[in-house]
Amino acid sequence: MLSRVADALYWMGRYIERAEHAARVLEVTRALLVDIAEVDPETARGQWNRVLISLGVPDLPTEKLLFDHTEPTSLVSCVAHARENARQVREVISSEAWEHLNQEYWTLEEARGRGLHESQVSQALSGIVSASFQWDGVADGTMSRDEGWLFVKLGKFVERLDGACRIVGVCADAAPRTAPSGENVRWLWLLRCLCAMEAYRKAHPERVDRKNVLDFSMFDREFPRTVAYSARVAADFAARLGELHPGRSKAVDRAFGKLASRLEYTDVDEVEERGTPRFLKEVGSELVEASQLLQSSYFLR
Repeated sequence: MLSRVADALYWMGRYIERAEHAARVLEVTRALLVDIAEVDPETARGQWNRVLISLGVPDLPTEKLLFDHTEPTSLVSCVAHARENARQVREVISSEAWEHLNQEYWTLEEARGRGLHESQVSQALSGIVSASFQWDGVADGTMSRDEGWLFVKLGKFVERLDGACRIVGVCADAAPRTAPSGENVRWLWLLRCLCAMEAYRKAHPERVDRKNVLDFSMFDREFPRTVAYSARVAADFAARLGELHPGRSKAVDRAFGKLASRLEYTDVDEVEERGTPRFLKEVGSELVEASQLLQSSYFLR
């Protein structure tokens, strides 16, 4: 496979996951702020600031974060980048995968053209989440399990791991509030952003608190949006690519495997003692190093 093709597939996976994650976090937060903005404006402001920090986006109105083509971190820019990468490799991905992604882009453009009303924003955010889930299913159902599919999936889980580290780290770093309601809002928000409310309740039916939520969101091995699960799956995809390219993959396999092992053999008590935000920043830094090794090994030759 040509390096440019592998690069496009990898970044297509990353941009689709990035758009889905950002849309879901924004929609969950907007729904939450409707309920608490008037009764607890301080908590509302804190939640919104955490969202912007976790997504790495500027303090802009939701409409601009969604529809502004000139803002490189906007959701429409993410979808456009994913679509452009897909266009470059149409001979590698299935026609169904291309058509679905192309339709997602034009649906966003049509929504922008109809005007930036509140209902349009909410519909567009939920539409991105649904379309991304559907695209994932279409790709899985129509692409061979070859190295092209592996690059797409590796991109997806690298991006998911990065997003999970950021949002859990920001939540853990917030100053504790004296009011229990503010603390509950924070942890319920995090679980909803990870689509993890039901899964968390099964693992910890007794209560929602800091330690249990952090333990679940970082170290649960079965739920597909936790930090540990994302690291383990990314390492698996990197190893499977390495089997196809034994001459160039050793450093990449070691970097992703080391990251997954670190999460495998750490627990929440140890992390909290050292500082959870610090730990997650270190994981994020190791992920950047592993990603750079991946790109220099597979894409930049």
